[in-house]
Amino acid sequence: MDYHPEDNETFCATCGREQEPGARFCPNCGASTDPLTGGGPGYAPGMANPAGGGFAGGVEYMGFWIRVAAALIDIILISIVAILAGWILRSLLGFGTGDTASNLIGLVVGWIYHVAFITAKGQTIGKMIVGVQVVNRSGNIPGFGSVLLREIVGKFLSGLALLLGYLWVGWDKEKRGWHDHIGGTYVVRKRR
Repeated sequence: MDYHPEDNETFCATCGREQEPGARFCPNCGASTDPLTGGGPGYAPGMANPAGGGFAGGVEYMGFWIRVAAALIDIILISIVAILAGWILRSLLGFGTGDTASNLIGLVVGWIYHVAFITAKGQTIGKMIVGVQVVNRSGNIPGFGSVLLREIVGKFLSGLALLLGYLWVGWDKEKRGWHDHIGGTYVVRKRR
């Protein structure tokens, strides 16, 4: 009996394992599934190059300062939206007067902003401007659950201990903060 693979089945050229549709990297060996990488296969974040050479081949982890630049851009945008949302809530509903309400509005706007953009694009506007992207171990945009863990639980814990979780990016070999470890994400240079 002849075997006829489905049209949507793809297999890794390096290890032969079946791939998820649309995956940029093999979840088994980390090899790039993109034939346009040129110069040999690239490897997914967090996956060792099976031929040796560590974490290489097209994945460039983004460090502390470029992430700070992206965060500053996002803070400015979130502040503008939070001020407008607070003004609308105060004038239309009489809600949102006082520092506690203003802080709560800013927090909620920030969560919605980060979760929506990273779930949809893997990037906030700040990350788009500086050219970085949040990806999962397979090199794809992380799912909603991972983004919630990263943006809400992970960032809360990263900031709780005197910002140590954010500073961790500076000495982690994959430049991951605690929030990246919690959400299973990596911040890499956006592929053009």
